[in-house]
Amino acid sequence: MKNEYNVNDQIRSSKINLVLSDGTMSEGISLKEALSIAEEEGLDVVEVSCKDEGISICKLMDYGKLMYDRGKKNKKNQKKHSHLKEMKYGINIDEHDLKIKHDKIFKFLAKKYSVRYVMELKGREKFSLDEAVRKMTKNLDNFRDVSQWKDPQISKNGSKISISTVLHQI
Repeated sequence: MKNEYNVNDQIRSSKINLVLSDGTMSEGISLKEALSIAEEEGLDVVEVSCKDEGISICKLMDYGKLMYDRGKKNKKNQKKHSHLKEMKYGINIDEHDLKIKHDKIFKFLAKKYSVRYVMELKGREKFSLDEAVRKMTKNLDNFRDVSQWKDPQISKNGSKISISTVLHQI
């Protein structure tokens, strides 16, 4: 996280308007005076706005706490929007095992996760690509009521062929 504010000695203005911790404003005080007030209260002088006239608006606050709270908020937002689960299976999967995987996918979709749905073909399975695509399409029909997706994509990775798509909750 980059430093977005000038703090204490980083402030370039010699005269500032200072918002005190109780919310009142002291106008036109020197930076040295503001730093001494901040030191008495155990806080930092944080520049929140710099005007063209050279007088900055600063606020007395705990800069460490401000950055900590911003970091928590950013991390929470990042977690909320970046969850992608992945479910892999092979063409010869048993019906019971496939049902268990589908139940997990339904739970992920209910929690608003996106799910990358992948069928991997290895060895001789690679020669039954058309059958694999049909089976994948048939399996996707189970999620028609709760999700949407684009047509499955076929990709080759070394000795494997993958057929995949991403399911999104409706």
